Amino acid sequence: MLGLAACQTIPAPGFSAAQRKVLERNGFVAGEEGYLLSINNRLLFGYDSSEIEPPKQAMLRDLARQLAEVGISGAAIEGHASAEGSAEYNLRLSQRRAEAVRDALVAGGLQAGRMRVLALGESDPIASNDDPEGRIQNRRVVIIVTPGDALRW
Repeated sequence: MLGLAACQTIPAPGFSAAQRKVLERNGFVAGEEGYLLSINNRLLFGYDSSEIEPPKQAMLRDLARQLAEVGISGAAIEGHASAEGSAEYNLRLSQRRAEAVRDALVAGGLQAGRMRVLALGESDPIASNDDPEGRIQNRRVVIIVTPGDALRW
């Protein structure tokens, strides 16, 4: 008797094949809540900055256009900061970062009313704030697309 075994990726529920394809092609990975922009593709910011450089602005507008074309109309946008400065200041800075990304996505065609901006400040670091390299990694915005953001076709 011949037995065959294969590793199969289970599609994320609530998304069409076309939606999954666009998300994955743009660096999103399936997570518990939906699709998250992967660690290699996330948006990092300079020290004390919420400015998005023009190439990243263009990338975000193109991403939004592609998402809108497959019926994804919104996203959650989490802003983060390193632990330099006061917690209150970092919360406001993370808000500005998330709003800047939201604005770029809306400029590309996503619906402003379907965007959810979350300011997390320094509360959820992904690296140590004790060294410069870790602080760079913590100055980020994460884009999350959930099944509720994806229209059914």
